Order: sequence, then structure tokens, then C-alpha cells
Amino acid sequence: MRTARDLAGDLLAVHERTGQWVGERLEAERKRLRDPRDRGLLTELVHGVVRQRGSLDTVLARVSKRPLKDLNRVVLTGLRLGAYQLLYLDRVPDHAVLDTTVAWASHHTGPRRAGYVNGALRGLLSRIDKRRVEAVRDARKDLPRPDGSAVRFRARTFADPELEWGLNRAQRWSHPRWLVERWEQSLGRERTDAVLAAGLSRPPVVVRARVDRAVLLERLAAEGITAREGEGPDALVVEGSEGHLGAVIAEGLAAVQDATSQVVAPRVQPQAGESVLDLCAAPGGKALHLADLMRRGRLVAADVDETRLKRVTALSRTMGDVELVTTIVPPEGPLPFDERTFDRILVDAPCSNTGVLRRRVEARWRLRPEDITTLAGIQGRLLERAWPLLRPGGRLVYSTCSIEPEENEAIAAAFIAATPGARLADELRTFPSPDADGGYLAVFERR
Repeated sequence: MRTARDLAGDLLAVHERTGQWVGERLEAERKRLRDPRDRGLLTELVHGVVRQRGSLDTVLARVSKRPLKDLNRVVLTGLRLGAYQLLYLDRVPDHAVLDTTVAWASHHTGPRRAGYVNGALRGLLSRIDKRRVEAVRDARKDLPRPDGSAVRFRARTFADPELEWGLNRAQRWSHPRWLVERWEQSLGRERTDAVLAAGLSRPPVVVRARVDRAVLLERLAAEGITAREGEGPDALVVEGSEGHLGAVIAEGLAAVQDATSQVVAPRVQPQAGESVLDLCAAPGGKALHLADLMRRGRLVAADVDETRLKRVTALSRTMGDVELVTTIVPPEGPLPFDERTFDRILVDAPCSNTGVLRRRVEARWRLRPEDITTLAGIQGRLLERAWPLLRPGGRLVYSTCSIEPEENEAIAAAFIAATPGARLADELRTFPSPDADGGYLAVFERR
């Protein structure tokens, strides 16, 4: 019987060898585990190793006798898997981490390479001074952890922040150096540190109450689920995983939706009886929110991805008297709707995801500097394509889960400058916090 650690190693090895997104196989592997604790451990290990790859490699480079780039890919995966447990998880004894990791490596690569894994991980253990200190004190020795504590090493492990501030942060907070230095320039060091800390943290489980929030709190408490009020009038932060919420979601009492995402649909201000377009609608969280606010009317959910759009269709049974129409649209060119058809439009544009990196653990490593420019072009064209569909007096909301000005304020400013009759009524950029993700929205009104 393959354990959660074995499955995590297998998934991570495939990811390292092929570049395949771990999310594509993780859910299937979770179903092979009967115990919910094992499913949780599998997710923690896979997401944690991918998220912390930069920090893990920095530390492992200090104890590996060979450059990491020259190691067998399976050996490197084993080192990362073992190091993650030693540095970031507290409940598993060190000897158990070593035994299970070395056994996994031996199964895949043989005893000689497994011996290398064993030696390097033991070297890592000898380098640790204190497994847990309550706060970061020395930026050259202290490795931050998601709960705000830190691991302290005996010797300097990270770049000198006085000489290479961006590299030091990239190594310790596990983000690409170019992105850290970009934020340092655009946000300043204090804000960048806060964003990096959020990117390291485990994402909160946040739901939107579709009934009175106090009623939902009572229902969750009756089921033994601990929750507290979050940011926004309908947000609840839930302890544990989404798996405990199946009943309240199925009954239409709640929807999993981050607090920042919950801000968007109310800014659209959909009214009963109106015709509303949700462009880029999949997987449907904002479409469902629009329907809840409308109560009745016509909601067109459009997307380029037919498979993902089916998830929106599945939500229609809880949308009450709202008529849901799903439509596949082309990625470029005119949209298949008549001009001035819609009273309200939401353009939830594809973006760099820099406001939600803790949720999309692979995004930070896939993103390149030039991608932001490419995405800004796509975002601008989406606005240009959607605007003719809006009726005079109507409202269009543009939103992203990015914190980059090129994808946000710059898009809004360029659109206003190029579009007669458009007025920027409001805009808001939110940065990641313990209870909410980062993102942006702009509200345009058509005269």
C-alpha cells in the first residue's frame, strides 16, 4: 500500500521530470487514500514542496556535495521532500522522515543514490541550531515558516540583506528573485515583505454566506466546524479543509470564495430583471455571486474553455429564478453578441496571479517578466471587445487577481484615454493579507 509520502514523492518526481502541473494529478491520487488525514498530508507535502522550492534548494545547496543541477531528478525530489518535512512540519519525528524518504529514494533509484539522500538530510539536521524560534531575528540565518515562526541555522545560510536584499528575500520567502526585486521597486520593502509573507502562508478557507451569516455560523457550529467572521459582510474564515463543507454548499447555504473575490460582484450592481454578461466566467464563483444578487434576470456566462464552463453550468441548480446561459467565445476577435445587449458586464480577466500565489503554488515558478506585458495586451483587448456590448447607462467591472500596476491601473487609464463615453467610477487594489487574497477592480460607466 502506497503511503501519502510515497504518493507525494511520485507526484513531485513526475512534476520535476515533465513540468506537468501537480494539480492535474493530485486530486486523483487523493482519492486513493481513504483516511482524510492522509489526503491532507498528501496535499500539504505536494503543495508545500512546490511552494517552498526556492528556499529548499537554497538550504540543500549548503549541504549537498554536488551542485543541485547535477543531481538525478529523483534524488533532488527526495531531498526536497525530506527537507520540507524537517523544516516546515513538526509532528513527524526526524528519524521517521529520514527512514521514509530514504526508502522512497531507494525504491526509485537504488541504495547508492538513496545513501546520498540520507547523508545530505543528516547534514541538514546538523546545520539546524533551533528548530523553532518565535520570530525572525537574523535575516542571514533564519528561515521563515508559514505560522510566523522560523528555523534558525547555526551558520549564515542566506545572502546578506545589506548587499543583496532581493536575493535574501527570494531565498527565504521562496519567490523568484526578479519578482521580489520588481515588488521592491513598485511597492517598497515594507509592503514587499508583507506580500512575501502572505505568499508563504497556507491559504485560508473562506466561504461566502448565501444566507444570513449568523445563521450559517450556527449551522457550521452545529456540525462541529469552527468558523469566524472574515473581511467583508458575508465572509467566513473556516478552520480545516473545504472537504468539511460539502453539506452547506450542496444545500446552497455557502459558496467557497475568497474575501477579495467577494468584493467584485457587488460592484457590478446587478439588478433584478437585467441582462448581465460574465466574461471569462469559469469556474463560476463570481457568476454564482451575480446570480445571488440579481435574484431574477438573464445571466450569460462566457468563457473560452468549454470543459471549465461546464462547472458554471453545474451551479445553475442553485441560482433560483436567474436564467443562466453559457456560451463558448473565441479568444480573439468579436464576441458573439449584439452591441448594447447587456446592462452590466463583468470582465474577470486572465492575469499573472500575483495576488493569489499561495493558492496557485506553481504560478510563481512559471511566471516570466515578459508574461506580464503579454497579459496586459490580452486584458486591454478584452475590455475593447466587451465595451460595445454595454448599453448606455450601464456598468462594466474589470477585475484581476494580480497586484501588478501594468495589469491594473495602467489598463484602466489606457482604456479611459482611448474610449469616448467611458467614465472610471471607482477602482480598488487589494494586497494579500492573512484572511484575503490580493486583486484589483475598476468600475467603468457608459454615458
